[in-house]
Amino acid sequence: MEIANILSSTMDSRAAIMQVQNRENEFGKFQEVLDRVMNQNTLEQHERAQIREAAEMFESYFLNMMFKNMRSVNFDEDGFIPRGNAERIFTEMLDEIIADKATEQGGFGLADMLYMQMTQHLN
Repeated sequence: MEIANILSSTMDSRAAIMQVQNRENEFGKFQEVLDRVMNQNTLEQHERAQIREAAEMFESYFLNMMFKNMRSVNFDEDGFIPRGNAERIFTEMLDEIIADKATEQGGFGLADMLYMQMTQHLN
């Protein structure tokens, strides 16, 4: 009886080892699928981040052009202190900074609308 018990326990051990190996193979396949999905999600997130950045850059540029055109209307060109080239450069730089900061703070919603329209076509 002892030999029979040893043989049956050996057979049980082999079956257990085969089950573990099958589970490892299944896990390996699952891991491959999971890695593919994660890479796909990472790529999609990267694309979404790039689209968001481009939309914000466009909104910032749009606001900058709007400020520039608003400043181009001078009602009082012959003021008390004449305006020089340095002031023009300063106001252009100021408009760029204001446009960038306005976009960072949420802007006027143009970047959000562009982002939503452009990401509709992603998965």
